[in-house]
Amino acid sequence: MAHHSNKLFLWNNTNLYLGDSFETDFHRHNAVQCCIALKGQLKIKTDLIDNWQQCTTAIIGANISHSIANPDGPVCLIYLEKCSDNYRSIQDYHGLKNEMKHQVLLSTESIPENLIDSAAYLQSLDLSTQSDEDVQFIEQKMIRFRQLSLKLFRGFIEKRTLIDPRVTKLLSFLNQRPDEVIEGKQLANEINLSQSRMQHLFKQQIGVPIRRYVLWMRLRNVIKNVASGVGLTESAHSSGFSDSAHFSRTFKSMFGIAAATVMSKKSGLQTYFCD
Repeated sequence: MAHHSNKLFLWNNTNLYLGDSFETDFHRHNAVQCCIALKGQLKIKTDLIDNWQQCTTAIIGANISHSIANPDGPVCLIYLEKCSDNYRSIQDYHGLKNEMKHQVLLSTESIPENLIDSAAYLQSLDLSTQSDEDVQFIEQKMIRFRQLSLKLFRGFIEKRTLIDPRVTKLLSFLNQRPDEVIEGKQLANEINLSQSRMQHLFKQQIGVPIRRYVLWMRLRNVIKNVASGVGLTESAHSSGFSDSAHFSRTFKSMFGIAAATVMSKKSGLQTYFCD
């Protein structure tokens, strides 16, 4: 396996980790976790299951204490916002009317070969040495890989649709100010709507509440700044966290892994920011 085989792809409402299994201690997180064994089988245990279970895929609801690993090879871990359209579509498919508070969904169905091949290709890349043309090609591959992964869980497959110009304006406003903490009233004023109407429109169009979108954006911004050489404390503070400890606690609560696991140079993990 290449030295840069571990990858983390970050969107503003989804994270996707691709690489070696790294978490075996019991942990919980606010995001919904969709897990795929790209080779062999996952083993999983929760505080609701006495014995280790084996599976090829697992969906773990938010805030369920669990331990998961793949002793046989690489994994794909998708972290979804629990209010997202992707998660809602998974709930609908499996007939889950309420949030998965007391269960995990395990499957032993075979993983499609094209998904395994796509994962291996992405793992083999060194993302730090790509030309602009290569980057465009990688992004197409990444979008396709995410689609294949979500399809495995019966997740919503995003289609290119026209976004309401007011939401487009909000997204542009937010993304131009990743270091600012902006009140909801100010955002609503930007598009001349009431705060409640703005919140409804954003959720309808983007699939997640605007507060959660902003939190994911702030977490991503800290990682991006640190990757470019800015200190963690400065990056955390400028992105709206009181200090680096506040950022680390928030990161851990969202994804169940320590921020240092992602941001340490020793980890060999390459982070890719998907817009």
